[in-house]
Amino acid sequence: MRFSAVLGSYYFAYFAYVGAYSPYITLYLKDIGMTAAQIGLLYSIPQVMRIVGPNAWGHLADSSGRPHAILRMAAVCSLLAFTGMYFGSGFSWLFAVLVVMHFFTSAQMPLVEAITLDHVHERPGDYGRIRVWGSVGFIASVLGLGYLLDHLPVVWVLHVSTALLGLVVLAAFLVPAPARHAFEGARTSIAAQLKTRAVQVFLAAGFLNAFAHAALYTFFSIYLAQLGYSKSVIGWMWTIGVLIEIGVFQFMPQLTRRFRLETLFFSTFVACALRFSLIAWAAQWWWSLVVAQLLHAFTFAIYHASAVGLAGKYFGEGNRARGQAIYISVTFGVGGFAGAMLSGLLWDRIGPSWTYSLSAGAGLLGALLLWSGQRRSAAGR
Repeated sequence: MRFSAVLGSYYFAYFAYVGAYSPYITLYLKDIGMTAAQIGLLYSIPQVMRIVGPNAWGHLADSSGRPHAILRMAAVCSLLAFTGMYFGSGFSWLFAVLVVMHFFTSAQMPLVEAITLDHVHERPGDYGRIRVWGSVGFIASVLGLGYLLDHLPVVWVLHVSTALLGLVVLAAFLVPAPARHAFEGARTSIAAQLKTRAVQVFLAAGFLNAFAHAALYTFFSIYLAQLGYSKSVIGWMWTIGVLIEIGVFQFMPQLTRRFRLETLFFSTFVACALRFSLIAWAAQWWWSLVVAQLLHAFTFAIYHASAVGLAGKYFGEGNRARGQAIYISVTFGVGGFAGAMLSGLLWDRIGPSWTYSLSAGAGLLGALLLWSGQRRSAAGR
């Protein structure tokens, strides 16, 4: 099997699991009696694990030169830990189970991203054509499970997620060692790279993007259910966003040839502010939700592809896995945790509209930060 196909199969399996877990686990938690604050805390656990986990995993991968072996171990441990969801439904038990499970899932994306970047180092635009299989897996899972939950108990979220984690394990064992896992050049100090203004602005903006999206991933399904949308329609709303991202990933090579990564990155924050404004104040109209979900093309697909590319550019080849780990820790980790916790605390106090307005404000702040940073860079030349 070609290396690209192997990597594509892993992305498919992993994001099929994400498509079952992320949109629907909050419905399960609500069904078993968790409060909004408890749901926010439980849903923030992956972000907390991304603060510390990826850095340890990334350092281990860079120093050992065996990211594929570490990936396999992490996939197996994730599956074993998730089965603990069947043995209790109390808050403390679920908290412990999810901490262990997400510690191991936090390892997987930085490792796979590093392996993929190694594979496409001469053709970085090809990243999107491999990553698109993750979008396909997400769609198949989120849409299929949405229809399933219209007819079956919400506990099926656990059954489907467990099965898909098993598929992740199988895909992980297909991933071979990267073709160029030995780096012979001089490494630039991570500490020195973190002191550069470009890296600082990049990470701060990434923090704001993850902060903005936390309320979406935590409460979007609950929000739409409260507005009267069926679970199959909720599945379609998630699917619309991923369908558009598939098209974007296919055209990323052309976009990266025509526009600078920095320009693409900036555009995603403008779209973020608009998207969450629509979700905040116009979600009762289905067509407005469709427009908001179409903006996922910018706020996820273009954002993610340009961010991964910029992380590779800023941290360099010698620190590939650690650079991806730092990016994930600061953005999805710290930013996602802060957003999930704050949205959980505010959801019942100020309501969905103002909570999502806060997300829109974070997107706008990110755009202003990048615009200011690019102006200073231009003035310094």
